[in-house]
Amino acid sequence: MMKCLYLLSVVFHVAAGCSLSADNPIEITGYKGGSVLFPCSCSDLNTKPQRFTWETFRTGPLTEVLNDEHYRGRLQLFNHSSPANLSLLISDLREEDYGTYRCSTEKEYRETRLYIKDCELVNKTVEEHVTGFIGESVVLPCVCTDLQDKPKFVKWQFIGINHVQEIYDKQTGRHTNGVKLVSNNAPGKLSLLISDLTEEDQGVYRCSVQDDSRDVRLSVKVGGRETSTYSRKTDTTPPSEPPQSTTTISPPASSSTTLEQDKQQTHSSLPLGRRCGEDVMTEGHQDCEGKSKDRPEPEIVTFCTK
Repeated sequence: MMKCLYLLSVVFHVAAGCSLSADNPIEITGYKGGSVLFPCSCSDLNTKPQRFTWETFRTGPLTEVLNDEHYRGRLQLFNHSSPANLSLLISDLREEDYGTYRCSTEKEYRETRLYIKDCELVNKTVEEHVTGFIGESVVLPCVCTDLQDKPKFVKWQFIGINHVQEIYDKQTGRHTNGVKLVSNNAPGKLSLLISDLTEEDQGVYRCSVQDDSRDVRLSVKVGGRETSTYSRKTDTTPPSEPPQSTTTISPPASSSTTLEQDKQQTHSSLPLGRRCGEDVMTEGHQDCEGKSKDRPEPEIVTFCTK
């Protein structure tokens, strides 16, 4: 009897078919190069559909996904292990995968909207503070989590008190020709360089990519950036030269006191046995005949006193 009831129950479920759960449209966000799971299942896990398929409006008209060459090698189903689970996994996401996908059975369907993010910003929930100095340049940071992700578009805005002004990629106002991206050959680097800072540049700046954004607050100060420097003193003095002898000529004394001192110094410098008025050698000594032995003739100076 119990066996008969069980068979009747199975027949009833098969006849009733699969009723899909979650009748509301679903929105899912995936990232380029990542994977995404589209949920679709029977509300009663003991049932299964007679047939089901996945379709998409990706290229315009409704087309089948499971046999599309665009998804070749990137799809996975789970109904072989769980017949009521009709979910679809897509791997290695591409920008072209963006669109609406439909899970259909013989009775009904459920739709899922897929958004592809090619760049998820770092620290997007934190307002970063940056300080610059008047007349100098500053870099406002904005980076994708994967530096190889190239966003479809990037936009920088200046958030004023009563207005929002786009400064990249449309350069307007005082920022015309004064800003540029600093990519360093990495598609995911979206930082903004502002040159020749002024006080008016102070404020909040917003970096936006598709459905993601982050804010940077810029403070502009007067004066140069304080940096720790080490200076080495260079000796520019030319090599020293051998001292040269110099001759100092004193002007003649005009007073009698000076003249008297000169007389005394003269007499004291004369060799012994000589008197004032005689010829005196300035260097060397004479023999008894008044001639110098084995020496060049010195300069003769005659002193005369009254």
